[in-house]
Order: sequence, then C-alpha cells, then structure tokens
Amino acid sequence: MKKILFVFPLFVSLAFSETSTLNIGVDYKLTAVMSDNDAVVPAAGPSLNYYTHQIRPYVTTQLNSQVEAVFRLQSINLWGQETSTGPAGTRFPKADGTPWVENAYLRIPGLAWDRLDLILGRQPLLVGDGTLVSDDNAGMNALRAKIALPKGMSLDLFTAKVAEAAGGNNDFDLKGAVWEVAQGDTHWELAWIQESNGAPSVYPLAGTTTAVSHIQRTFYDLRIFGDLRDAYYKLELGLQGGAIRQATGGDIALSGVAQRVEVGAQTDTVRFGRFGVWAVYASGSGDDPSTPTEDEAFRATFAKRWDGLRRTGLGQYYAATLSDAHDPASPFSSESTGLPAGASGIKTIGLGLSTVQKVRWTASLGYYVYDSKRKVAGKNSLGAELDAVLEFRPTDVGFRFGAATFFPGDLYGPSAAKVTRLTAETTFHF
Repeated sequence: MKKILFVFPLFVSLAFSETSTLNIGVDYKLTAVMSDNDAVVPAAGPSLNYYTHQIRPYVTTQLNSQVEAVFRLQSINLWGQETSTGPAGTRFPKADGTPWVENAYLRIPGLAWDRLDLILGRQPLLVGDGTLVSDDNAGMNALRAKIALPKGMSLDLFTAKVAEAAGGNNDFDLKGAVWEVAQGDTHWELAWIQESNGAPSVYPLAGTTTAVSHIQRTFYDLRIFGDLRDAYYKLELGLQGGAIRQATGGDIALSGVAQRVEVGAQTDTVRFGRFGVWAVYASGSGDDPSTPTEDEAFRATFAKRWDGLRRTGLGQYYAATLSDAHDPASPFSSESTGLPAGASGIKTIGLGLSTVQKVRWTASLGYYVYDSKRKVAGKNSLGAELDAVLEFRPTDVGFRFGAATFFPGDLYGPSAAKVTRLTAETTFHF
C-alpha cells in the first residue's frame, strides 16, 4: 500500500498540472467468505474461510475538449498474505497487495464526422455479457475503435496483446469485431472473436494432456436481447472453430457450440413492493473421447469468471460458466476447470425470484441444476445449488449478504457431501 500512497498522488499532481478538469475517486470492496466443507469430499481437505479486499483508486482527466485520459490502479489480496506472493495462478498480475496498473488509456471521441471513437491503452474489455470476452476488472492492453453507422448500427473493433514474446511467433493475441443493430427495444449483436496463442504449452484433451506449439480459436457469436413491458429476454448462440498444432506435428481440430437463454419479468404490488422472476438455460458442448483428433469442448479463454479473487458465474458457490466452475482444490487458480475427472462442458438450468423493498433493500432466491455434457461411466450430474442474497444500499456504501448450499452430483462419488457457503461484502465509492 505504500507504493499506492506514493504513485497515486504523483500521477494526480502531474495530471492536474496539465488540465483543469480532474475527477478522482476510489472503489473499495471487502469480502468475507466462510465455506463449510469447501472440498466437497469431506476427507479431501478443510473448509475455506478468508477475507479479501480490492482497492481501485482512479483519475480521469479531460486533456482538452475531446480527449479523455483514464488511469486506475488496483491492489488485491487475501488478508494475512501481505508478506507472501499471494494465492498462485490468479487472474491478476499481482494478488499480494502490491499495486498494479489496471487501466491507463486515452479515449478520443468524435473523429471522422463524429462517428469514430478511439480507445488506446490498457482498458476494460467486455463483449456482451462476457460469454466470450471479459477483462474481469484486470484490464487488457488493447487498441479499440467504435464506429457509429447509419440506421442504428455500430461496429466495435479491437485487438489486444495478452502476451508478448519480443521475438519469434510466440505471442498471445486476442482480436474481435462486434456488429450491433438497435431496432427499438431489440438489439442484435454478431461477434467474431479470435484467440491466437503461439506459446508452447500443455493442452488437456479427453482425460489426458498433449504438448502443443500453437492454439488458435475462432468464435462466431449471435446475441439478441431486448425489453418488453416489465420483462426482458436474452438469446445467445456461439460456435467455435480453430486448430491446435501439436509439438510433435499434426493438428487437432477445434469445434463446439454454446447456447444461452435468459428471460425475466417484474411487477409492482401495492403492499409488498416490486417482485421479479427469471429463468436461465446455458450450455457449452463437451469433448467426445471417441474423436482423438478433434476437441469439441466449447472453451472461451477470456470468458467472465472472476469477481476479485472469488469466482463468479451461475451460482454463488459453483459459479459455472459454459466450460468450468469453482475448483475446491485450487479456489483462486484461473487455469483449472474445476470439474471431476472426465467431465467437460456444462449445462445449467436456473430459476429465481427477486424483490425490491423500499428502494434500498433487495433480496433474491436462486436454484441451479448442473450437468456435464460428457457422461462419465453413464453419469453426468454435477449437482444442484440453492442461493439466497440480501442487499442493502443506503448511500454510496453497499452491504451484501449471501448464503449458498451446493449438493454435489454423482460425478463427485458416493463420499461427497454438501457444501455451505456464507458471504458478507461491503463496497463503497468516493
């Protein structure tokens, strides 16, 4: 934290010397997690209890009438691990309390007849709801252009540098193009996303691993969403293609398909406030072990997965995406799928209720059922989860309390036992 106290005021003083328009703030989040039998299998390990905080000071400035500069630091860690390297393999550059640059970019709007916005530098990056691309508040080094087109259409183009080898063809690049059409309350998005990783690595394939020299994934994604009267809907279909070049030669083809459907509605009552219901279906294909030269598992490397050091997804505990979930063995690692051996691809069905009471109070209940798209010995149940959340936001300070019970499915074996997780979170902004 001493580095934040030195670097942040220094940047502020430099920025203020160049411009009279300055906005300074801090976002803070403190989270307590208490899990009983987080390991699912009682004999496999202890419960998981910890505190974590996330500090994100920022400065935004108007360099002139058009150009905006944004600078944001972040410090994140588990309480009690300030003197260590922090948990291994996290999504973030540092997780030991050492501050690092989350955002440092210029936004130049209104170019080319007021139709082109440029965003240059380390910036937030999110496509749709994060099914394919999300920076998870870690920031990405990217160049981005947003183009306004006639008749409610727009085009979003970006290229991001994930890893630079500084020689050869071993870089990791992320590219994308998103075309959007707005027609009244209905929006259409068609996205093309490409991941190109030239670094040698080890790739998991149908219960084994293979050394690879290059991985290229290409996604085509159609997303339709909109509002009806007191209701909303979201439809998404994703297709995956590409190839994996093995270190010994020969390619493994990539394929896969994903679907997501979400609907919800709300209504007001005179006596009991506002109530809502929602339902979600999400599914990502799994790998077929009978096709050793093809991987059919739908896996988006940069899908939205993390809220600080805690997994986020469908369910407070299991936090499922289309391809992975919370891993009891490595709860802070961004590498593991979190699935039992042999399982791949996740199908999730969820139902929920929510209510808003006196504006500042929000409560919700959710129930999820998880299945593996690939059966293992004729079994595919990953489990079910029941969630409850209560939120209170009196001003710029927010309080959130959650309770989740996860009931493991038969893929976790006969000795698996339920997991109970409690969370308490405080956020504030100034």
